[in-house]
Amino acid sequence: MQERGAAEAHLRNPVAAWSSTAHPIRERHEAWAQVLSEYFLPWTLSSPAQAPICASVRQLALDDCRFIQCASDPVSGFRTAREIGRTNGDFYNVLYVLSGMELLKFQGRDVPLAAGHFILWDSGRRMEFAVRQRLEKLTLVIPERQMRNLLPNAQDYVGVPIDGTHGMGRLLTGHLRSMRREIWSMSSSDLAHVRSPTLELLARTYDTVPCRRRPSVRAETLRRIRTYILDHLPEPELTPQRIAKDNRISLRYLHLLFGDDDEGVSVSAWIRAQRLERCMQDLSNPVFTHQSITQIAYRWGFNDLGHFGKLLRRKIGASPREFRRSRLQQSRD
Repeated sequence: MQERGAAEAHLRNPVAAWSSTAHPIRERHEAWAQVLSEYFLPWTLSSPAQAPICASVRQLALDDCRFIQCASDPVSGFRTAREIGRTNGDFYNVLYVLSGMELLKFQGRDVPLAAGHFILWDSGRRMEFAVRQRLEKLTLVIPERQMRNLLPNAQDYVGVPIDGTHGMGRLLTGHLRSMRREIWSMSSSDLAHVRSPTLELLARTYDTVPCRRRPSVRAETLRRIRTYILDHLPEPELTPQRIAKDNRISLRYLHLLFGDDDEGVSVSAWIRAQRLERCMQDLSNPVFTHQSITQIAYRWGFNDLGHFGKLLRRKIGASPREFRRSRLQQSRD
């Protein structure tokens, strides 16, 4: 029994956590300023440095995304070109207020975010925030590429507050609250199954929400095609010809949709990238150690193991076997 407990401990995904109580009162403001930039994205605090502050934060990695729980006394800050320039990568952030209120400012436009509401903001935009009363919030940090895969017109929703107390919004916020309760003690193998349904629920929620600008017919068609591809990803016979036929568009238009996308990759390349990503997730998951690399590759639609190996080596510079061994070792350390 003791050996089983020790083995399970190795499968835990380490939680990063910080609390202001670990610092003398006079040092808390400066420490909090540094932590905000480390856990979220680079920010500069504008609130008085002498103000006492009580704050805490913890985060957990969900593959390339991060889930963050934060509580803070009143504080304010901003992101300008300087902070944006220090940001490593491009991200979308879903901010959900559990209690209190946060005032956000996008390009001079004030957006109050009350408890029960959530909002999308992106790392490439200048913005300000002000916490006027004790606040607790959840944040989901998502790489821009992943967000656009599921929601091509994500930019149109930035700065639009959404009521999370009814409809699809309530399903999403309920899911986020459940994550807050459960994920901190979940094993890495269980966490491997959390990211994808969370992002898909997020995308479906925004699909039901009016935004400031309606997506173009082309953007809506691209979103629909990508959803279809993801639903049929395990099928080796998923070809551009079949995709075009099943979605009642011409093959030429299908290629135009992907060629004009921000990522600028062909439909076949996009399918390969999605399959490769899911294979990498399964190879990293201790739950699937009893399955061979061939079984995993074939499960996600690859029908040539050599081709799969070449794609993975081109992406990360390692063979499937080397990648699997490295990731499983990390989960045990």
